[in-house]
Amino acid sequence: MLKKLILCVGLIALMFPVGCMTTEPTVFSWPHHKRRIRKMLDDFHKVHLDLDRIVFDMEEYPVELDY
Repeated sequence: MLKKLILCVGLIALMFPVGCMTTEPTVFSWPHHKRRIRKMLDDFHKVHLDLDRIVFDMEEYPVELDY
């Protein structure tokens, strides 16, 4: 039970340090939430690339397709 609680709190805490910074009250603003979601997804992608680079010693190379 405690592990599930800690996991839920950790997942909720991931949303706080990412996103856009604004001074306007934007609780019901869809563009604001859309920017936050896109920023979170971009940050998760960067973490994924960093883990691949550090743990697996892989670099991101563009894939060239031969047609």
